[in-house]
Amino acid sequence: MEQFRNLGLSEAMVKTLEGKGFTEPTPIQKTIIPFLLNGDLDVVAQAETGTGKTAAFGIPIIERMDTPDGTVKALVLVPTRELAIQVAGEIRSLKGKKKIEVVSVYGGQPFGPQRSALKHGADIVVGTTGRILDHLEKGTLRLDGITHLVLDEADEMLDMGFIDDIRAILGHAPAERRTMLFSATMPKEVVAIARRHMGRYETIATSPGKQPQKLTDQIFFEVRDKDRFEALCRIIDMEPEFYGLVFCRTRIETAEIAERLIERGYGAECIHGEIEQGDRERIMKRLRTRQTSILVATDVAARGIDISCLTHVINYDPPQDPDSYVHRIGRTGRAGQKGIAVTLVTPGERRALDLIRRTTGKALRRGSLPGVKDIIASKRARIETEIKRVMQGEDAGAYALLAAELLEGSDPATVLAACLRHAHGDELEPKMYREIQAALPQAETKDRTRLFVARGRRHGMTPQNLLRFIREHTGVKEKLVSNIEIRDDFTFISVPQAEAVLIQKRFNRRNGRPLVTVARPEQARRMAG
Repeated sequence: MEQFRNLGLSEAMVKTLEGKGFTEPTPIQKTIIPFLLNGDLDVVAQAETGTGKTAAFGIPIIERMDTPDGTVKALVLVPTRELAIQVAGEIRSLKGKKKIEVVSVYGGQPFGPQRSALKHGADIVVGTTGRILDHLEKGTLRLDGITHLVLDEADEMLDMGFIDDIRAILGHAPAERRTMLFSATMPKEVVAIARRHMGRYETIATSPGKQPQKLTDQIFFEVRDKDRFEALCRIIDMEPEFYGLVFCRTRIETAEIAERLIERGYGAECIHGEIEQGDRERIMKRLRTRQTSILVATDVAARGIDISCLTHVINYDPPQDPDSYVHRIGRTGRAGQKGIAVTLVTPGERRALDLIRRTTGKALRRGSLPGVKDIIASKRARIETEIKRVMQGEDAGAYALLAAELLEGSDPATVLAACLRHAHGDELEPKMYREIQAALPQAETKDRTRLFVARGRRHGMTPQNLLRFIREHTGVKEKLVSNIEIRDDFTFISVPQAEAVLIQKRFNRRNGRPLVTVARPEQARRMAG
């Protein structure tokens, strides 16, 4: 624990951390804790979920709170109910023997009990912006005595449209306060909040720009749309202890995918905007205790979810922007444990994938889906391991007599095979599966054409100037051009058939090599590989 002592912490706090099982500070804790213990500058910190940031700001707040008296000294704003519960619980676990009252307030719960808790006395309040504002307007919460104000996951709060609530809350707080802003990404809206509503502040980045965590292996699989669900099942089947989140775009799709997974025998549930808060909390409890191993969710519904040890995050649909991708996959590969982030894309979604790849650089790699033989081998190994575990660790009890009776006068292999089929059905039958064909570029579809353009990076070609050039010379709108692949000396694009004819006609040269031609099949296959 010497590293914690070197940060300037009291011996009481060190003992509390030791009791919690802490062994050494995380990078953000090493940076933020001494900064907040010494001096009075505000801080803007870029840090992803799961890096220990709650302790990074919670420990200094507790250390500097010498005489708790039941009046609010610190306010922590968070984007979701789940995060409010989680952050409040973590701060309570850090207070040790100090008589500090921590109260969490959030929507979806009765107002009365929260009002009573605040009236009884609260030193630290953790809450969502809407419910905090309700208490301020009703006079059940006052901020005129706060010394510390934390904006946790600021980019999430802005994405969810809470900017006006944040401004209103900041208007209730005294100017002489210390403000701490934490965000996984730093879009211009977050920077604007810091500049307009914070005093002199220091910027601290413990994450390298927008790069997702290095402990996360990032893979994409290019599949046909009709194979997307089958590909999801293959990925789950190949992981002996799958425990993860599956992201979908819409509420309807979320419910459908969860239902299809359940029909196939997977332990899955879903959350979306129409799930009642009580049901949501029960679902999250089952996920945390691993009674549920797969949670299917939309981006909005998943905000604030912070579950340890997730093995996978699967983008069933690719996110619409790089920041969403960072937030999604930041839920695995945390706290020193490795994780896997998988993105399923169809050829028509390559533009979304290109945006993500520009953010992640070389981190996102193409993967190959397991074949039928791979799936059967994985399931067979899992069944064998489970049977051996039961044989070694459990008394057969009443089953021993039944086994003896079944084996009497019968072939042991036949009896065991019958038991395995009874328990596992047709899981090991190859006929129950089909091979997933590789997805070819969108040129192969009936209504679109893949074009070869004899210009590439060496000629100054970029997606932006290519789209502008096509629009200016042919009138074809940018939204009709997809699956852009720019190489050093040439480029591929996909467009509807009618627009393909028009583009070729406008750009064909009478003498020499045409500028635009239909891509040959071997070119398309080479690009797909």
